[in-house]
Amino acid sequence: AVCIYFGSWFTRKAGSLIGLSCWPRLLRQRQPCRTFRKYAMSPGLGDKEPSQCVKVAVRCRPPSHKELSNNELSIVEMNEAFGHDDNQGQVILNDPGDHEEPAKFAFDIVFGLSVHQSQIYESVGRPALLKTFEGYNGTIFAYGQTGSGKSWTMVGALGELRGITPRVNEELFQKIAEEQGSRKFLVMCSFFEIYNEIIFDLLNPVSDRSKLGGGLQIKEHPVMGIYVKDLTEIVADDKTKLEEMLESGSRNRAVASTMMNATSSRSHSI
Repeated sequence: AVCIYFGSWFTRKAGSLIGLSCWPRLLRQRQPCRTFRKYAMSPGLGDKEPSQCVKVAVRCRPPSHKELSNNELSIVEMNEAFGHDDNQGQVILNDPGDHEEPAKFAFDIVFGLSVHQSQIYESVGRPALLKTFEGYNGTIFAYGQTGSGKSWTMVGALGELRGITPRVNEELFQKIAEEQGSRKFLVMCSFFEIYNEIIFDLLNPVSDRSKLGGGLQIKEHPVMGIYVKDLTEIVADDKTKLEEMLESGSRNRAVASTMMNATSSRSHSI
């Protein structure tokens, strides 16, 4: 599993933090990787080291046009590391008011401001995909405030700006084609969002969400484990079918304008 923290760390003037609501918590904690692993580790993983099971990455987006026009300055320094070796990356947060010493944090993977989408896929998406072919569950958890780049990293745009999800979809079926003779594969897609603590099916949306009451329900089965009752699951036999479903589901997501993002996703999607 990989957790990606997203940041937009810029300041307009000394003592005024813009987009850094996590600053006090980070100063107290100072070990975000270790804390995340402590709660993310599964007891069923045996004696494996945390670094073999959970990796924590961080990405900081470049300044926006609004931030540049306001002459806001960056307060973050990033020493990149792409996870190809045992060297960890480092993020340094500087207090613009000079009231605190610079806060330093170590992460397994650190992406700088100018990182390419392809590099993020090589460091995060491909390893998770390849592990699924070895029989492990693969999870990529994107965490960060609105406007910090979660949707851009996971979905992206066309061509070389594609995000992790479309790149995974493409290589998924390439790997299946390579191993088609030795194993059989079944690819199924579900897509839902959690909006205001209510679960909505994005592949089978309702016309009026207010009539759905409490939305879909989370259940636990002794064999299947935890699942979402009545959630739509559709078989995909190629990347085009999968991309069509994801595009259709994305259009059904709840979005709204915020001060940080004009088309902010107002829900969590899985």
